[in-house]
Amino acid sequence: MTGLFVPGTFLIPEHCDLSKWSVIACDQYTSEPEYWQKAEALVGSAPSSLRCILPEAYLSETDLSLIEETHSAMLKYLNENLFREYPDSYIYIERSLQDGRVRRGILGCIDLEAYEYTDNTEAAVRATEKTVPERIPPRMAVRKDAPLEFSHVLLLCDDEKKQIIEGRDPSSMPLLYDFDLMLNGGHIRGWLVSGSEKEKLEAELRRYETEKAGRLIYAVGDGNHSLASAKVLYEESGRDPALRYACTELNNIRDDSYTFEPIHRIVQNADTDDLTAFLRSHEQKGGTEIPFLCGGRETTLSLPVSKDSYTLKVLQDLLDQYLEDNPGEIDYIHGEEHLRSLCGKNTAGFVLPPLSADSFFANIEKNGAYCRKAFSIGEADDKRFYLECRKLKNL
Repeated sequence: MTGLFVPGTFLIPEHCDLSKWSVIACDQYTSEPEYWQKAEALVGSAPSSLRCILPEAYLSETDLSLIEETHSAMLKYLNENLFREYPDSYIYIERSLQDGRVRRGILGCIDLEAYEYTDNTEAAVRATEKTVPERIPPRMAVRKDAPLEFSHVLLLCDDEKKQIIEGRDPSSMPLLYDFDLMLNGGHIRGWLVSGSEKEKLEAELRRYETEKAGRLIYAVGDGNHSLASAKVLYEESGRDPALRYACTELNNIRDDSYTFEPIHRIVQNADTDDLTAFLRSHEQKGGTEIPFLCGGRETTLSLPVSKDSYTLKVLQDLLDQYLEDNPGEIDYIHGEEHLRSLCGKNTAGFVLPPLSADSFFANIEKNGAYCRKAFSIGEADDKRFYLECRKLKNL
């Protein structure tokens, strides 16, 4: 293989209800297990990727037996010949979101040799947010010895010419799937990119990679901890060629439908009066204001954000400083409506502004990765759903 983003051999279920098969990324609705209970009720006994993943809402409960159950489900589906195989291909994807926008992507595989998740790296493929080391081992435990890879990783390119993804015409490609996603997930369609269409796509990919050589070429927009787990396992294997590549969906940051939604902060189990006093003592007159939800009331915080920083970093540093010596836990909430529904008398919530797509790659090149959980690609319901998978072993 040549290039950083390459084709893969993908498996897609046949003769089953894909609306029940496909479920949202495991790192969504971490504070709302009722979402996953609804998904469980919808799936019932039908074949589903839900059986092959561990939602992070339950990650603290994870033990070896739960991991073994996911691996057993994968083997069961393989033994039942549930999948049709599409070798050495890409998949062109159109995801219709709830607001009517269409997000376009290409499913392929990224070379883990070119990827680094550490901060301030000059690798061609980098994390967009700071990686939390303790979040890697649980993901590694799920991936290690798994016969299949289910990926929710979204990879970003900065293709100003809009030729790699937006330049595809699906009318000449075989349609692979076309269905509604569960629980407000919108609609998804996918086409096989092979033959001459594959050649055209790879010419654009290599053009882009050549033009960006020596700079940030691809950035991990979502699923970085899962990709970091794949990287660590690849290195621990002695760089087994079978583990060198990981499945990702490539999106263009310049796509007109693309949005960076902020990931808001909520502090639970803290003395909210004491926390409020601490934050007020660090306010700056004329600073950057954000909505502050605490004690059942909404006010604002005026944060001292310099031109060399950004709002989230200032807030996160203050919260980390406070919680280092005081009780309380931070959770990361996708969607302002969800944040407001969770903010009661004994919680403190912070509504954050979105990041700018125009300066996104340049900021990473200049300052390194954003702080952890800085943004989300769309609202929670817009996240990538598990659908296609790949074999991680020769079975």
